[in-house]
Amino acid sequence: MKKLLLLALSFAAPVFAAPSAQVFDAVKKPESLDAQWRARLCALLPQPCDVQQLGLYRPRGAAPGDYVVLSAEPMAMARIKRSTNATGWQLDRLHDFSDYAQSLKKDNNGAERPDTRLSLAPALYPLADGKWAVAVLQTVSEMYSGGGASFDTADFVPLEGGKAVHDGIPFSCFKMIRACFSEKEYKTSKHCHDESNGSLRIAYGEPAKPGAPYEWQYTWLQSEWPQNEPQSAATTTRIRFTAKTTERADFCGGPQ
Repeated sequence: MKKLLLLALSFAAPVFAAPSAQVFDAVKKPESLDAQWRARLCALLPQPCDVQQLGLYRPRGAAPGDYVVLSAEPMAMARIKRSTNATGWQLDRLHDFSDYAQSLKKDNNGAERPDTRLSLAPALYPLADGKWAVAVLQTVSEMYSGGGASFDTADFVPLEGGKAVHDGIPFSCFKMIRACFSEKEYKTSKHCHDESNGSLRIAYGEPAKPGAPYEWQYTWLQSEWPQNEPQSAATTTRIRFTAKTTERADFCGGPQ
């Protein structure tokens, strides 16, 4: 019986180990590494490069000296290495998404969209075994009297470039609407705003066959903190949705 059991186990299908996103942590004080890091890293990227549109990150669990730079203009991600000798920064791998970004900056009629800001999320997302994507974020902001809102949608684009695998996915949001208008209300109210915060979670399911794409499963997590209520009264909801049912994610009420 033991031999039969061991034989059966030896032919059992391997257990699927769900992958996870590779997160990049922002370097809090990059000037302590190199006072001229912006100009020097811009020189490693496609030109022209805006030095104010750069972010320096460390991949979690990376070897010492390994960094990632994210650029919004041009839209690019670069793996770089920092050496202690005179050579400074060295380019390891470059992924250029500037063509994709240009396509997003225009509406269906070819006109520019100045109300939308583009950026890269600091992470890599698993598409299939050995294949990854970046999240190209499109941010729309709104300003209110005494408040404001921000809405991010994501297009997940393969590292190799080309078309998005998943596009228009609600990624994160924030909305704050003023609810106090008098000095008395500001003094007596427990909370002078209606606040909403939302964010995306992604789970990666087993592919239909070896080498096939992972099955992406979306969950929208949103908290609501009503006016004139203590923070302990805030509520949180979780909603599952698909690429075809993005409207299920409340998205902080959506842009106006």
